[in-house]
Amino acid sequence: MDLVHEGVLRKFESLKGNLIVGKVGIKGNNSNERLPPDQYVPEAHILHNLVRGFYKPAGKPYILSYQATESNKNYGKQIIWKDTHQNQFLRIEMAPPNKEKDPIKKSDIEAARYNLNHNIPIGILYKIKKGHNRVLGLGTITSERADGVFVVEPFSFKDSASRPLEELKTLVEDEEINTSFVAEVIQRRGQAVFKKKLIANYTECAICGIDEPSLLIASHIKPWKYSSNLERLDRFNGLLLCPNHDRLFDQGLITFSDNGMIIISKLLTPKTKTLLGLTDNMQIYLVEDHKKYIDWHRENCFRNTQ
Repeated sequence: MDLVHEGVLRKFESLKGNLIVGKVGIKGNNSNERLPPDQYVPEAHILHNLVRGFYKPAGKPYILSYQATESNKNYGKQIIWKDTHQNQFLRIEMAPPNKEKDPIKKSDIEAARYNLNHNIPIGILYKIKKGHNRVLGLGTITSERADGVFVVEPFSFKDSASRPLEELKTLVEDEEINTSFVAEVIQRRGQAVFKKKLIANYTECAICGIDEPSLLIASHIKPWKYSSNLERLDRFNGLLLCPNHDRLFDQGLITFSDNGMIIISKLLTPKTKTLLGLTDNMQIYLVEDHKKYIDWHRENCFRNTQ
């Protein structure tokens, strides 16, 4: 997530509950203008283009924001409210574009799936009536239903579980709490969420097939300490491995090609390879989203010489 992207999301959170009348506060005066840089966003920007529900910035793989409505002319009731004031939502049932000849329908749906798979928050606007939008803050797409509807639940950078680690450290230092302990707690919590995601998609060690959940480790491909907050919880930055193979992978003694073929370090003796069941024809299942992490592991973790 770059500074502009994160800044726009933080601006959505800061504006939560505000009613914005007209388009000036959302996208500027006209198509040639944007909102000026401010304390949240370092350059000109828009919150939403107000053209359709999904707003996918040009050239980006993700949805930045969503404009929910409750009009029967659109998709009917989409928002399940938490309060009678309609300032907070419990969830949003985000219906994808459904017009047959919509040229960017497929792109919008793929972008929403990108947010889902990479845990990227989106800004939420509620269109009360023409020209009247209330900012509902942030949400994350938590699932895609069988009917194609994306389920969005509230998200906040202010929640301790989602705050950047450095921000948490600043807070706890004010209270004279041991920040290394806090960092450990955050990592353990993140690891638990990460493993849950991997278990939901894979049921056994990617290499040897051990399927006892208590023996499986959610192994980061790009290690936690080198990953961004989003990368730390991205299921494509992980492999489900048994303890032996997790240790080999973590120590850089095995890695994989882009098509999943195992690459075994020359540092391992033939006896060790035999005892650990390693053969050169082993292959694991990888998809395109794994590849950037596997590339990183090959370049930065794999050890073939002393």
